Parts: sequence; structure tokens; C-alpha cells
Amino acid sequence: MARVVPIKYFKRVAAAFDNVAKARICESSGSEYSPASLTDLSGLVNSFLERGEDEEEEEISISNEKLEEINCGNVVTSYCFDELEIKENLRNLLNCDENCGDDLKRDIIGVVENVLLDENDRSSPEFKRRLMTRLHERGLDAGLCKSKWEKTSNSTSGSYEYIDIIVAGNRYIIEVLLAGEFEIARATPCYASLLEIFPQVFVGKVEELKQVVKIMSRAMKKSMKKMDIYVPPWRRLAYMQAKWFGSYKRTTNEFKLKENYQKSTFDSSSKKRAVGFEPMQAISFYCRENIISSNSGIKMGNLAAALNG
Repeated sequence: MARVVPIKYFKRVAAAFDNVAKARICESSGSEYSPASLTDLSGLVNSFLERGEDEEEEEISISNEKLEEINCGNVVTSYCFDELEIKENLRNLLNCDENCGDDLKRDIIGVVENVLLDENDRSSPEFKRRLMTRLHERGLDAGLCKSKWEKTSNSTSGSYEYIDIIVAGNRYIIEVLLAGEFEIARATPCYASLLEIFPQVFVGKVEELKQVVKIMSRAMKKSMKKMDIYVPPWRRLAYMQAKWFGSYKRTTNEFKLKENYQKSTFDSSSKKRAVGFEPMQAISFYCRENIISSNSGIKMGNLAAALNG
């Protein structure tokens, strides 16, 4: 009979390799860099073990739900029996009030909310870069992170952009309308109530976001299974994790804001002009606007005069 190796042994070995990986210095190449490509063995082992635990917990949860349905005959009660606990966990992870104990997080949320007051087009492809630039102007070490991953057995290929801020050695991930990343079709009332907890601006450490993704992915799967809907690859846990927790490149190249350009273009009272361009004399192409006399005494427009030499 094969010997069963305790899970704790794997975790100790993974931690040892992880310490070696952390000792490697991540070199920066200008304003854009990529983290070390060395695979985090600890992360892989823990992810594998967590997947096994998640599947086991899910089977137990489904069994309990079916049992309650048989005993009570109430589908809503059977699905929402742990809703209050899930909501409480989400509130603790997502919301940062005076009692959260993280003054830095509260300050960052305040700055981001203030910056968003001047941002009208949040659906623009350049929205996140503009937001990163405005946070830079406020003196924050903000960066635009671009993650990209290949197709695997558990996930389709994809890419994603998000903003992070480095403060006092801590890395915070910034997301505006994070709830949109977890929206699904025909959500159950229980799942829809979870989305209502999300604030407009999410600011949190990587570990906090990992817990949010894990909770929402489980709830998402339950909701879609309850509605007899197939879970698409882009709503599975592996895909959601790849967005924020995979390899990424961080750039701090600021977006060239166009306020001055738009003001000089559309506001005639503005005296500013683009640097490097000489002002040109306005030319009217409406031929009847300026009438001149030819040598023959016949009046003609500018264009006709030019053609006649």
C-alpha cells in the first residue's frame, strides 16, 4: 500500500522554495517592468490544495442543500442558509469605515473618489490610464498593471488591466465598479444581494482581493447551477484569479491629458496653443465672402482670382 504523505509536508517544502524565490531581485527596466518569471511553487501547491478543499466543501454544501430541500421543501431557504455569514465576510473585506483599522486604505479611497469627480467617460479604453495619471498628479505611486495569460485546461486565454498603488511598502489594488467583474445572467436573489455590497471604489491588498474572488466565484457557481446555467470559462475561478494574481507588467507612463488641447481648440478665448506648432493665418474658403475687382472691372471671388492668376 502506498504511503500517504501529509499535506503539511508539501506546504513546508513549498514554503522553502518560495523563500528562495523571494530572495531573487526583480529588476526594473525604466517605467515598465515585469515581475520575476520564476514560478511560485508555494502558490502552485497551495492553489492545488485549495482546489481540492473547495471541491470537497462544495460537495458537502450541495449535499446539505439537498437535505434541507427534502426536509423543508423550501428552495430559497436551502440556498441562502449561509447568506448572512457570506455577506458579513464580504462587508469586512470590501468596506473600510472608521473601524477598519487601515488609515492608508481610507486615505487612498478618499483620493480616488475625489479624482473620479472630474472623470465623466468611465467606459473609455483609456479610463484606467487617465485615472492612474491623475493619481500620479496627487503624489501617489500609482501604476497601470497589464496581465496576460495563455489558455489552460481550466481557463481560456485573456488579458486585463488594473491600477495599483504602492504606499509604505504595501501594494493596494484599485478597482472602480468591481462588482461588474462578477455580474452574471439570471442571478438568483441571493447572489444579486451580494453584488449590492460592493462599493463604487474598491481599494484592497492582494490577499484581501483573493478572498473576495474566492467567495464570489463560489457564490457565482452556486447561483448559475441553481438556475441551470452553464458556467462560462471567463466566469470560472482560474480565469478570475488570472486577472489580478498572475504575471503582469507595470507601467507608470502617464496619459497625456487633453484638457489644454480641447480648451485651445474649442474655447476661442483661450490664448494657449500646442507647443511646436506655429499659428496659421485663417483662410476663408467661402468664395463669395471676400469680393475683389479684376483688371477688367469684373468682380470675382478669391478662388476665381487665384485661378485667373
